[in-house]
Amino acid sequence: MKKIPVNKYRDIPFTARTRCLICAKPMQTALLNFPKLPMTEIYTSEKGNTKLAICDQSFHICKNCGHGQIKNVIDVNLQYGDAVSYSFRASKSATGRESGDFFLQFLNKFIGKKRFGNILELGCNDMYVLQALKNKARKLVGVDPILKNREKEFTQDNLIAIGGFFEDVRFNEKFDMIICKDTLEHVDNPKEFVRKVIELGNDNTLYFFQFPLLETLLYNCRFDQIFHQHLSYFSLQSILYMLTEFGCELVDYSINHNLWGAILIAFKKGKSKQFAKDVRVFSRAEILQRYEIFKTSMQMTQKQLQLLENEILYGYGAALMLPILSYHLNNDFSSFKYILDEDAHKDGTYYINLPVQIRHVSKVHDIQKAVILVTAISTITNTRRILAKLASSNPKKILVPLHTF
Repeated sequence: MKKIPVNKYRDIPFTARTRCLICAKPMQTALLNFPKLPMTEIYTSEKGNTKLAICDQSFHICKNCGHGQIKNVIDVNLQYGDAVSYSFRASKSATGRESGDFFLQFLNKFIGKKRFGNILELGCNDMYVLQALKNKARKLVGVDPILKNREKEFTQDNLIAIGGFFEDVRFNEKFDMIICKDTLEHVDNPKEFVRKVIELGNDNTLYFFQFPLLETLLYNCRFDQIFHQHLSYFSLQSILYMLTEFGCELVDYSINHNLWGAILIAFKKGKSKQFAKDVRVFSRAEILQRYEIFKTSMQMTQKQLQLLENEILYGYGAALMLPILSYHLNNDFSSFKYILDEDAHKDGTYYINLPVQIRHVSKVHDIQKAVILVTAISTITNTRRILAKLASSNPKKILVPLHTF
């Protein structure tokens, strides 16, 4: 793994929002505040420094349209512009592949045996979804900043890779299908983004989006899913608000409960109100009550870890989101021997903002004597898979930070 230039992660610059991104009403008082919240997904070859890659954050929900958003936006080039720093690759991750397959099943409800002229995917990552759709269109175009300077590697047959941000790319054609999976939540101006996406389609274009849903975050008390990279937290209410304003019809939606509670939506041009009855609005008091439940879970786990500080401690799963779990546990894992992971590429590395090393599971031989904290809890699927593997390894004790999995 290449050395990360750490200086750019000191005194991180950010832009503070003042209005709702969907209805433009002034932002109200923060619902939640997260001082010195760490950035995620940054691995390095050197021992981490807990004072690096941190930035104050706050979370807001609009009373008018129900849209959730964070206030402080870190420069996108710092978060995504460097393919070395931003390490997630869909085809290399079990979660990424499972998410892609679930998304493809949703698409197939509408595609069937149809064949399209051209398909566009925005935020295509390493083109996992487009690869699966190669036989469904004459031409498939994928756009993602992580493909910059690697376009030739991913361009093949009828697949065309464009390395860059969608906002910087000009298209001279309309598309029959437009896909945007796990991207909208990262966009600084999602409403303008969607408007431009709609303009790239014709009257019969099908649009497919996937992004985390605010209702499932609140329903599951998963406030660890609020972090710097997710700028927007759409509710069904704010989705309908935006699509109605653009003269679009929500055709169908599905929720992937095993992946962040993500919502998958299909829409097209035209107006419809048949989904208005599905809207569930959480009050401010309800949200704060659920946040207290989340905090109690974190505090209980932290107290257990304090009681076990003389034991051999391992974390299992060097997840992209581990710095956020560390933040809510108020524990930098410095008392842990290692964070264990099954990815050989992570062996010997660190997080930029945590002082604990990652080691491949094959390098450790005392698991039966150890206490294991499951540290990859972003998705239900990950947690269940890890628990099954740990059960066969028979460690001394297994801790799970959250009670529902």
